[in-house]
Amino acid sequence: MTDILSISAVTGEPLPWPDTTIAELVVAQAARTPDAVAVRQWDDRLSYAELVSRAAGVAAALRARGVGRQSRVGVCGTRRPELVVTVLGVLLAGGCYVPLEPGGPRRRLRGIAADAGVSLVVGDAAEAEFGDAPGVEAVGLPGPAPLVPCPATPGDPAYVLFTSGSTGRPKGVLTSHRNVVEFVTGVVTLTGADAGVRSLGIASLGFDAATMDLFVPLVLGGTVQLLGAEDRADPVRLTRFIAEHEVNWGFITPTVLAMLDPAELPAWRTVLCGGEAVPAALAARWAPGRRFLNGYGPTETTVLAVSGPLSATETEPVPIGRPLPNHRAYVVDGALDPVPPGETGELLIGGPGLADGYLGRPALTAERFVPDPFSGRPGERLYRTGDLVRRGPDGRIVYLGRADRQVKIRGQRIELGEVEAVLAGLPGVTGVAVEAVPGPAGAELVAFLTPADAPGDAELRAYAGSRLTAAMLPARVLRRAALPVSPTSGKLDRPALRALAVAAL
Repeated sequence: MTDILSISAVTGEPLPWPDTTIAELVVAQAARTPDAVAVRQWDDRLSYAELVSRAAGVAAALRARGVGRQSRVGVCGTRRPELVVTVLGVLLAGGCYVPLEPGGPRRRLRGIAADAGVSLVVGDAAEAEFGDAPGVEAVGLPGPAPLVPCPATPGDPAYVLFTSGSTGRPKGVLTSHRNVVEFVTGVVTLTGADAGVRSLGIASLGFDAATMDLFVPLVLGGTVQLLGAEDRADPVRLTRFIAEHEVNWGFITPTVLAMLDPAELPAWRTVLCGGEAVPAALAARWAPGRRFLNGYGPTETTVLAVSGPLSATETEPVPIGRPLPNHRAYVVDGALDPVPPGETGELLIGGPGLADGYLGRPALTAERFVPDPFSGRPGERLYRTGDLVRRGPDGRIVYLGRADRQVKIRGQRIELGEVEAVLAGLPGVTGVAVEAVPGPAGAELVAFLTPADAPGDAELRAYAGSRLTAAMLPARVLRRAALPVSPTSGKLDRPALRALAVAAL
């Protein structure tokens, strides 16, 4: 196994990072560039000095209510510059923020607050969403206040993000200041970002990409170009926002990026794309003339763990890249033994980006965060991603799909990602998703294709019939102008697809 391990492990470059909190880094930058614009949304601008003084006001109001180190505070705010003020205010108080998106399903929102043990919710939508919630105090946004040093330490939690759980109960991922600071340091190095960065502030606060949107520019003296809800939801308005705010750096999901035209956004020079598999056709459209990077990482590894540049000549399946600085990746079999390069296995991630675990879920934490038997470093852990990958001939890691997206059709085990990759190669198809749903004769595959005039069934079967087994061919094909997008993550909304498939029976 040692020989296999020595050639199959992929390790990022070593890179030191500051031993401090993300809040202290933002405050230090504000002291250097107090008059620079920190956050912009059209004509609404906040300078660094205004951002910190107003965040200090939020921190003072929270401290007066007992918030200190490791206190979990709900953040419930609309997508205005004040949202950034609120987040920084919680961090300056020493607390960790729990995103509670306004306007979402009320029962889920309050369930997350209860699971997180939140008794304070702050933000301009806190009163509307939690004013009548038993045991929860809703706090509006106060005025500025003098800055008080942040009491948090690097090992304290910065935020708790709740991700979907297979049981239907969301699980809270505990991410520390150290995780965030190390990640931001790494992605700045990866992308070459500097004080001129104007980031695309598109991610929902409940999606970990918001860490990148907000904190990369704020530690460099750049500007967060924060999208409002309406601009974020419409491709035409999104294009206008990006162009008029001169966005030059940003992360976006493939589903949303596919709706935009690169020719209309020439100033956007660094595009990070991820959260889902990046299609080769999308790289072909967006890579020419700019820096186009794939970005892979579960919330449990702090935003991104693997990344790398993509060219216009990539083929399916598109590589996700190599580990970020200070991280390591292993491809293992079911017994967690390394497999040789080129063979498929589960991706394990190690490094300082690994979260502390799941809030109040010790058994689940122990199941997904396992001791590292490979590095020889005492106490090191690895996160089991549940993603199937292989290491390509050039050393890059190639994402093949989720282990739990394997289904059985007529007794045959099928990887839905493989079916999607084949259908994506059919000329005239711009988007594809495949789901397994109950049918009249058992589970069946339903393919969703864009555009609405995507190739017909006969053409599809002629193309895919020589590339897929009979059981892998979709029983039904639904064509649409666009695939549904989750308003929270910007990713493909697969539950909505399954509902559409069942409704179309």
